[in-house]
Amino acid sequence: MQLQIVCEDSTQTERLSEIAERWGLQHDEQSSFALVLTEHRLELRKLDEPKLGAIYVDLVAGAVAHRRKFGGGKGQAIAKAAGLNKGATPTVLDGTAGLGRDAFVLASLGCKVQMVERHP
Repeated sequence: MQLQIVCEDSTQTERLSEIAERWGLQHDEQSSFALVLTEHRLELRKLDEPKLGAIYVDLVAGAVAHRRKFGGGKGQAIAKAAGLNKGATPTVLDGTAGLGRDAFVLASLGCKVQMVERHP
């Protein structure tokens, strides 16, 4: 995939290079998309529409953290659908991965999760 690869934190340059190499990303100065490593997170930005803001996933704070801590554990509908209420920890294919919230909950309950998302 070709997109701009930008490091806003000079102490993280090597880390960003490793990420790009691992995922086969190539820097393209002409791309309207940029993968940006900030001091706090990795973001995807659409440079020609800055009002959209960055896309990033935070599985540590906010609603996802609350769901993980207080969401009902194996009693959650997603856990029951995966068969966790019977004590199993199956391998799960999440065919609508999105930002990974359901997959994160299942993984935190012990499942091995493979995530797939459609790419236009």
